[in-house]
Amino acid sequence: MPMNEIIREQRKALGLTQEQVADYLGVTAPAVNKWEKGATCPDIALLSPLARLLRVDPNTLLCFGEGPTGQEVARLCSEIGAAMRTGGFARGFDLAMTHLRTYPACAPLLHSAAMLLDGGLMMSGLSPEEREPYAARIITLYERAADCGDGEIRVSSTFLLASKHIASGQYDSAQALLDRLPERSAMDKRLLQANLWARQGKLAQAAEVLESRLLSALNELQALLLPLAEIARKEGRAGDADRIAEMAGQAVDLFGQWSYAAAVPPFQLALAREDAAAALARLSELLEAVLAPWDCRSSPLYRHLPLRESPGDFGAQFLPALLADLESDPGCDFLRTSPEFHALIARYRAKC
Repeated sequence: MPMNEIIREQRKALGLTQEQVADYLGVTAPAVNKWEKGATCPDIALLSPLARLLRVDPNTLLCFGEGPTGQEVARLCSEIGAAMRTGGFARGFDLAMTHLRTYPACAPLLHSAAMLLDGGLMMSGLSPEEREPYAARIITLYERAADCGDGEIRVSSTFLLASKHIASGQYDSAQALLDRLPERSAMDKRLLQANLWARQGKLAQAAEVLESRLLSALNELQALLLPLAEIARKEGRAGDADRIAEMAGQAVDLFGQWSYAAAVPPFQLALAREDAAAALARLSELLEAVLAPWDCRSSPLYRHLPLRESPGDFGAQFLPALLADLESDPGCDFLRTSPEFHALIARYRAKC
């Protein structure tokens, strides 16, 4: 709560008039009126006497330790996202750091800003060298969120940190982070909330919760199938690996997901096998799928999900970063002698 509102509400709660406050502090009533309107602030020498008069401590009067509300966190993150879209990743990152200097111990803002910047960095199109310092700062934000947060924020931040440590080969630290996570999460409150809303006749609200939960579960399914296919390949079960990749594609078709998700497993398998012909064929399909519009609400499963952007926007935003990764990924080294590979990259870069 801003200082002017604290002064006004505490004065009224104590039954004091502006004239009485002014008399006690040796100022004029119009000065107190200006404080309460937020037009001016009390002189620093008056803060302690004013706090004692209003029966609050100076920290409360100065709003120290008070974090932003959930709505304010959402607004700040919206500003960061808008800055990235209009001014590039660096501008959004700088704005996020500015907000976090204002609220350095706000776990919800730390966590939300870290995830927003993480996604923005992935789609920024920056080279691996350019990404590195930003990525390190984002990891620091997750660490701060895990340290000062509680409940879901702590668990989510720790989980994301563990994922990043695994990806970078820091297996011991990843295991230490995993050991901090609960073996089983509490029953999903969202499902119970959806059931309650459905019984109350709030069908659209219930459906939105369930559809969002379904989409999350399907994304998790894809995240499970890809490493299972890779394990099958490493164990010499080539047929099983291909079948798992095929299942991933069937799940995408069955549940109306973005077609890009179906193109990833077969491309990754072809890369792992260093099968140039298959990899180029799968890459062509993958790049075509990136630009394929996906309107989630065209499926009966997602009629109530809000559309945050037009169906074709996400793929167009994602494409530059994907092409940059393909050009720098060591896993694609064996393709770089192929004119077809470079032709594919050039063809789709022209569409960015």
